[in-house]
Amino acid sequence: MKEITIEMKDRFGKMKYYPHCNDAKLFASIAGTSTMTEQTLKRIMKLGYKVKVAQRSNELTEGELK
Repeated sequence: MKEITIEMKDRFGKMKYYPHCNDAKLFASIAGTSTMTEQTLKRIMKLGYKVKVAQRSNELTEGELK
């Protein structure tokens, strides 16, 4: 299964998702953004990708997204 790696950063009380690996950067480029929204991450997961968080060793699940 393919996976992407992101970084989660709190910016002024709002969580931002930054692409960390090349595939994540490509998805952000396709979306025309420098960060990824929760909706974008959910859609990437529906394509069969796992989403890993760079600072954590565990996998991000759709349940963690609003």
